[in-house]
Amino acid sequence: MLNLIKQERVYPVYLFLGKENYLKENILKKLRDKLITPTSKELNYKVFYGEKLPLNEIINDLQILPFISKYKLVVIKEAEKISKEDEEKLINYFNHYNFKNIFSILILIYKETTSNKELIKIIEKVGIVINLDIQDKSKLNMWIKAKFKQSNKNISPEALFYLQSWIGSDLNRLFNEIEKIDIYTKDQKIIEKEDIMITIGGSESVNIFKVLDSIGNREIENAIDGMVKLDQSNLHYLSIFTMIYRQIKLILQIKLLLVSGFDFKKIEKELKLPSFVVEKIIKQSKKYTFKDICKSYKLLNIADLELKNSQKEPQIILEELVMNIINQDK
Repeated sequence: MLNLIKQERVYPVYLFLGKENYLKENILKKLRDKLITPTSKELNYKVFYGEKLPLNEIINDLQILPFISKYKLVVIKEAEKISKEDEEKLINYFNHYNFKNIFSILILIYKETTSNKELIKIIEKVGIVINLDIQDKSKLNMWIKAKFKQSNKNISPEALFYLQSWIGSDLNRLFNEIEKIDIYTKDQKIIEKEDIMITIGGSESVNIFKVLDSIGNREIENAIDGMVKLDQSNLHYLSIFTMIYRQIKLILQIKLLLVSGFDFKKIEKELKLPSFVVEKIIKQSKKYTFKDICKSYKLLNIADLELKNSQKEPQIILEELVMNIINQDK
C-alpha cells in the first residue's frame, strides 16, 4: 500500500478494514500528503461520517473536477454506520461509473469490518480493499524495533517483551509509549526492561514484576515487601490479581510441558515466549508441585470471590493470597 502511494498509483476507491486505527490514519495521511497540496486542501479534501451521510451530495461531488489540483479526496469515517440504502447506492455507483480518468478518490474507513460482501467484492474490482490488522507477533516486534531505529536506538529482548506485555498490540498506544520512552532515555542507545517499566507504569510496574518473581521463587519477605509498595501505587488491585493468576498459569503450563517431554526450544515455541522468560519460569516450576499449583488455583478462586463480594480491603485479600500461595505445605 505504501509503495503504491510512493509511486502515485491511484485508485478511485479504497476500503480500510481492521482494528488498527493507527495504521488507517497513517495511510490516510500519506495519501492526503501525496495527492493534495497544502494550498488546495481546504477545497479538495473532505471528511464525512457514516451516520446521517449526505451520500447523494457526495456522489455528485465525486463527479466534479477538483479545483487547482490534480486530485480531490473524499473520506467517509465510521463507515459501519452507513445505512443499507446508502450502501446500495454506493454499489450502484461503483458498478456504473466510468473510472478511466481518475480525479476523485473515495476512502471508506470501517472500525473493524463490513458485513456487506457485495460492497467489498465490487470495490476489489475498481479499487483496493485493505485489512489493517497486525496479528503476527513477529511483525509487531519488527514494527516496534523499526520505530526505535528511527532514533538510532535498539530495544533489548526483555524490554520488548515487557513493552508488549504491558501495552498489547494496540499500535496507537504503542506509538505514544515509544515516543515517551524515546524522550525519557534521551541519548541512551539500548532500551532496557527498567526503562519500559518506569516510563509506562512508573515504579509500581517495577514492583509488580518483582512481586511476581518473588511468588515464583517462593520468597515470602520480598513478596510482601513488594505488595506493601504496590499498596502505595496507582496500580488497580484487579490488575495485580490478574498478573498473579497469569504467573501461576505460566508455571503450570511449563510444568505440564516438561512432564510431556518438551525441551527448552519446544517450550519456547509452544508458548511463544522469549527465552529469558522460559528459563526463569522453568526454575520457578521446580519449586512448585502439581499439588501446590492445584492449591494455588483454589486460593485464587477464593480471593476472586472475596474481591467481588467481601467487605475486606482488597490489599489485605491480595497479601493473604500471596502469603498462602508461597507458604502452603511449609
